[in-house]
Amino acid sequence: MLYEGRQIYFGNKDAGKKFFIDMGFYCPERATTADFLTSITSPNERQAREGWESRVPRTPDEFATRWRDSEERARLLADIDAFDREFPMGGEPLEKFLHSRKAEQAKHQYDTAY
Repeated sequence: MLYEGRQIYFGNKDAGKKFFIDMGFYCPERATTADFLTSITSPNERQAREGWESRVPRTPDEFATRWRDSEERARLLADIDAFDREFPMGGEPLEKFLHSRKAEQAKHQYDTAY
């Protein structure tokens, strides 16, 4: 999610809903997750839970700082790093893919020529 150009969340929508509720925002019972998440970036729509009014972020920079310092973001970055280690860009897997792709294209070009 972006708020005036600042990233304030990235990930699963349901986890995002929990992230902002845990931060102190109120999600009305009948609001869809999408409506709730959209309301977070609108000062006129978002609502703090009772007792949280002075603790929730208000500005785009405050939201971005909360996201940047969150455990959720740290887990996301760890997951991305793990994925990148398991499936690195380039190297032998890329060479194998490119070779098989080229062979497949050549096969299709030959088949369609006749």
